[in-house]
Amino acid sequence: MMRNVFNLKSFFIFLRKNKLYTFIEILGLSLSLMFVILISVYTGQELCTDKFHQNGDRIYVLGNEEELTSAYGIGERLMNRYPEIEKVISISSGKAWGEEERRVVYYNDEAIRASIQYTYEDFFDFFSFEIIEGNNMQILSDLNSAVISETFAKAHFRDKNPIGQIIRLNGSVFITVTGVMKDISNSVIPYCDILARMEKLTEIYPEMSKNNYSNALNSIIFLLAKPETDLSNRSEEITTYLKSFYWLYEKGLVEKTILIPIKKVYFSNIGESSFLKHGDWKFVMILISVSILILLFSIINYINLTLAQTGLRAKEISIRRLLGNSKQELFLKLMIECIFLCFLSFLIGLVLAAIFAPYASKILETKINLIAAFTPINILTVILIIILLGGISGLLPAIQITKNKAIDVVKGTFRLQTKKVFSKYFITFQNIITIGMVVASLVMLLQINYMIKAPLGYQKDNIIDIQVGEIKNRSLVQTFIDELGQLPYVSQIGLTRSTPFEGGMNYTMQVEDKLISFQGFEFDEEAFNILGLEKVSDNSLSTEDGYFLNEYAFQLMNFDKDAKTFPFFGNPRPIAGMVKDFQLGNIMHSKSAAFIQIKRSENVQLENLLVQVQGNPLNAYKEIQNVYERIIRLDFPGKFVDQQVEESFAAQRKTSKIIILFSLIAIIISLLGLLAMSTYFIQQRAREIAIRKVFGSENIQIFKKLTSSFLMYVVIAFVIATPIIWYIMRQWLSDYSYRIKLSPLIFIAGGLFCFITSFITISWQSYKASNKNPIENTKIE
Repeated sequence: MMRNVFNLKSFFIFLRKNKLYTFIEILGLSLSLMFVILISVYTGQELCTDKFHQNGDRIYVLGNEEELTSAYGIGERLMNRYPEIEKVISISSGKAWGEEERRVVYYNDEAIRASIQYTYEDFFDFFSFEIIEGNNMQILSDLNSAVISETFAKAHFRDKNPIGQIIRLNGSVFITVTGVMKDISNSVIPYCDILARMEKLTEIYPEMSKNNYSNALNSIIFLLAKPETDLSNRSEEITTYLKSFYWLYEKGLVEKTILIPIKKVYFSNIGESSFLKHGDWKFVMILISVSILILLFSIINYINLTLAQTGLRAKEISIRRLLGNSKQELFLKLMIECIFLCFLSFLIGLVLAAIFAPYASKILETKINLIAAFTPINILTVILIIILLGGISGLLPAIQITKNKAIDVVKGTFRLQTKKVFSKYFITFQNIITIGMVVASLVMLLQINYMIKAPLGYQKDNIIDIQVGEIKNRSLVQTFIDELGQLPYVSQIGLTRSTPFEGGMNYTMQVEDKLISFQGFEFDEEAFNILGLEKVSDNSLSTEDGYFLNEYAFQLMNFDKDAKTFPFFGNPRPIAGMVKDFQLGNIMHSKSAAFIQIKRSENVQLENLLVQVQGNPLNAYKEIQNVYERIIRLDFPGKFVDQQVEESFAAQRKTSKIIILFSLIAIIISLLGLLAMSTYFIQQRAREIAIRKVFGSENIQIFKKLTSSFLMYVVIAFVIATPIIWYIMRQWLSDYSYRIKLSPLIFIAGGLFCFITSFITISWQSYKASNKNPIENTKIE
């Protein structure tokens, strides 16, 4: 008899006869498993960041309680002092103020934008990044040597061998390509096009020399501890040592030395402003939690639908009992059928995951590598999960189906005994989660839009910010400015050194008994007017040496608004007046003291052009882009200021997109289940409906009764979900100082949406049942 346990022929016949059941089961499971596959691969990649380094257990990143950046020469001083340190690597992005992450380099006099990092010669001995071409041991041995990424090599050298090619970085600074590396990924060290020696950075920027600690945030320092040593025990001692010569510690700007293992850096909340990549632990947990909920939805649908179908399979099970199958054998058969269905759904989900992986990669802003996930341990894990999933999904239906008595089936009473007890709970649970996710999506969208539209203290609409600090040929820049002035779309052009969104240049100085960090800006008169900055007072100075300080700067220094000078690194500088506070970065950044120098255009240390446009903004952008690319011969870097602000909330937008997407999937799965359940339960109540109609019930009365019995679950779910989601979203909003209020309308809208979609889903089945001829139903019964 055991051979009949694995005979699925009757199960296939059952699936074919019940097409709606089959379609909803497989679709729901396949969709949910598609998301589980994609999210599992993504979270696996996130959780394995920097786990591949051969010496990963011994690598630490040097930092403090504020940042993971240091001055370039600090690491070597520590290595010479502490014998536990075997080796040191410093990495710098070489990004000067006002420049993009991707700088202009030249190959055969062709201008190319490239992201560059500077490091030591033993970079590839320290880390385990893969070299495609070149000698690992000597690849960066020469001062002029450099390694390029595989992507950069394919894009710019094509069929030509890149080894030996010369690239000009800046002026007379040249590098020679000595190797090609696989693109840096799955690491806190970000992708770069070119990896060059640190000495090249000091050629370009002499102030970034090894012995100059004034530029305190120019490098990331990695320390390799000797085997079986723990560098973190040295933190306090290192702090004391740094206080003896490193000005950040001397002046008390930072108080602690932190040594973080490289494997823990990615999800740490320290150093997020550095060029290192950081992950969002909360986001990963949200993804995992929501994917589990989606999978749980599908399991609930399976249980619901299978329980509703028990009457249809009871005859088959009873006949098998009469032919000698035991309860245990029938129970096992039903479990195997469920596992098979899960396996089939997984295969379909895997195909769907492969199709939608590029879209998921775009939303998650990282490449989801499905092929790399096919490892023996992962395959074994998947098999075990499918068996577990099938077991969980099929357990309750198998118990319910096998416990019936053959005599009940013969008498025809078993089908009438099928109850909706479990289904009531499951449908209510699904509605609770669906309402919660819809409300969460609404709150997130409203909060993000609220922050994007927040007043910043300056104008941001119809202003294009164009970074030109990277362009060393100033005659080209002037030609570009002159041609812009001829465009009908351009109303004003302002010259600046940095912008409020970029944050300005930092000047940390002693003012009486306080150490105050100022953010400095240089604007010409046009730029000041374009931004719409407001003067509170103006001392009408005749020179450009005066500084307009913001209100917060006066407040920090305890200065009267009529003050005429303030100490600038110990030297008194004239105060030109006071400007109203304006936001640096986006609304999430804290207040900062700031000063502005308003200069003649020719005297501004030019880094940015602010172009105020009129007419159609998109047409204006295209016209300006065409002029820039024709004259400068580079990709246009300009962005609307309001676009910059919006993009700064990318992490929040990514989370909201995922929640919205999952909400839609949850709604679809929930409604599919509700459709199937309403269909089967209305069929079960066919005789009751017929009797009611015989005794005079109107069609509309029966319709209301049928729909209300299902919609009541939505109402109950709304009552339960509201306080839970209110608490969760209140906690989420508490992370923002500038936030919306949780209006009751948000919850009502979420509940109403689920109510309406549920009503639409079940109304057609209810309408058909209420208008059916009662004679047909009594004949069936």
